[in-house]
Amino acid sequence: MKRPALWVLGFLICGIIAGAYVGMPFLTLLAGLFFCAAAYRVYKYKPVFIFVLFLLLGMWRVEHSLNSYTTYPTPASISGIAVDVGVTGGGNQRVIIRQENGVRVMAYIRPHQPWANLGQEISVAGELQPLSLPRNPGGYNQFRHLRAQKIDAVIWPDDVQLGDVQFSWAVMLRNMRDRLAAVYDAILPPREAAVIRSMVLGDRADMDQDLAAQYRAMGIFHILSISGLHVAILMMAFSKFLELFLPERKSGIVVLIIMVLYCLMTGASVATVRAVTMGGVLIFGKILHRKYDLLASVSWACVVLLIYEPLFLFNVGFQLSFTAVFGIAVLRAPVERLLAILHVPKWRQFRSSLAVGIAAVCSTYVIFAFHMYEIQLYSIVGNFIIAPTTTVILVMGLLVGVIGLVWLPGAAILAGTVYYILRFYDIASAFFARLPFAMLLTGGGNLIVTGAAVLVLLSFAYAFYSFGETFRKRLRLFALACVLLMVALFLRHNPRGVHITELDTWGNYTVVRHRGDVLVFGTPQGGEDALLRYLDKHGVRRASGIILTELPRPQDTARLARIAPRFDVIYVSGNTAYFLTDRTADILAQVEILVFADGGNMPQVVLLTSGDIRVTGNIAVYISTGADGVVEISVRDRE
Repeated sequence: MKRPALWVLGFLICGIIAGAYVGMPFLTLLAGLFFCAAAYRVYKYKPVFIFVLFLLLGMWRVEHSLNSYTTYPTPASISGIAVDVGVTGGGNQRVIIRQENGVRVMAYIRPHQPWANLGQEISVAGELQPLSLPRNPGGYNQFRHLRAQKIDAVIWPDDVQLGDVQFSWAVMLRNMRDRLAAVYDAILPPREAAVIRSMVLGDRADMDQDLAAQYRAMGIFHILSISGLHVAILMMAFSKFLELFLPERKSGIVVLIIMVLYCLMTGASVATVRAVTMGGVLIFGKILHRKYDLLASVSWACVVLLIYEPLFLFNVGFQLSFTAVFGIAVLRAPVERLLAILHVPKWRQFRSSLAVGIAAVCSTYVIFAFHMYEIQLYSIVGNFIIAPTTTVILVMGLLVGVIGLVWLPGAAILAGTVYYILRFYDIASAFFARLPFAMLLTGGGNLIVTGAAVLVLLSFAYAFYSFGETFRKRLRLFALACVLLMVALFLRHNPRGVHITELDTWGNYTVVRHRGDVLVFGTPQGGEDALLRYLDKHGVRRASGIILTELPRPQDTARLARIAPRFDVIYVSGNTAYFLTDRTADILAQVEILVFADGGNMPQVVLLTSGDIRVTGNIAVYISTGADGVVEISVRDRE
């Protein structure tokens, strides 16, 4: 049996999924034994039954991770050490407090309260709240996200008391990160300083959101976080430098120590720990003088991380990182064969490099579509454009920070290279962001469509593994997989019958879908993010219309302007004296100004009267308006 690590990983993942969703350990064990028996008959590999232990281990570990001590709100006083600090988008400080018993609590400290430093003793008092589950389709799953960080509950404290700072390696390394960040702030403009801090130190606190959106449209947003690419480049640079003075084995040990310290310095986030673990497997194999096998190495790295924390499996960053590497391992050679058929030149490894980029990007498209509901159409080109400069900017960025600690003028001279590369990224990403369909809305969250997409990739790799008569036979399987994907997408975006979804928002949004027609009822009084997320999830770029069940208020103008470009028509109650005044007309005029200022298209405005029957595609809407302007609606399938 080749690569038993892949089998171990597969059984571990099945155990985690079974423990998180299915339960029934006895039936899961029987299923695992059945597959092991089938594998033994094929491969005659006796240790195959050991794989069942990883199935059970996955179930046990995920049940342990999903167990929470806090299950209902309760007043509490929490004391411990601040083991991680940061700032939320709302301007509050987030502090992870580790208590003496090891339980970790996330505290959100308001701006007027005293803020904690890393390693500082802290006591907070307030209502301890359990981690929440998503309230709407596609919503944020706080429970899984924070439980993956071993956090048990959250608290918005009414009282905060700070004590002494306990110095440790983590505190010293975090202070080093702050000093490096100060160097970048001193020698680079704020926009560029924020980017290089994010790339080298994992600090996105002051990131320009418009610039981040540009990077996302170009498909290079991954360079703004410490990913596997960053760690691989830095490991390679350190290895090349140390091998000038040390033997290969000793230099590998030193590189491992350096990268562990780097991981702690940058905050030991999930993404960084994942990247360092993957790189560590590579270096460790080099130390043992073992032949490197990409699939086996990344499988063992994945197994180690999932045993430590099985909820990583549901983390988007975790899935993207490992999917990209698995995609390169499985798809690179088939893609290169396809490029050879298309007569793409080999010039200076051009074909091979292009194949690696295509394999990585296409494999991650599945994850982006499932979780983000969109893909970056030009990401292959974008990544290929920045590839020659990625190593330079990462190595030079770290070098500038280190030199700046002792000689700021010298660091300022070297920073010129970093500045002009970042300016090039800015110009290139702005160009790609203006291209049509830069962010292609696909919809997502559907396991059937995702499974069909994975089948397409695997059948492509299988078909292009060889040529000749075998290739022509396998090509039919690839064509069949493509047809299944198209059918799944069509059925996904054109559901039969009327589907009504009530979102849990302040605006009381209700979405009615029938095939390609989508109507929304509600008021822009909160929950617009949930509404837009729902539309994205179902691949709805522009819905048929929104019926305002109450007249808009002046304070609702900005909210209505956010969602207006996503609709063809805004239906407003015109059966009352309220609309005959200038108030509602003025509000809609302000909405139109905001929409056009943001580059959107204002939908048509239609007045409703009591007794109206509006038909949108296959959806018939019966309108009844009261004297106060409130709209009552009944929906029927036109068919």
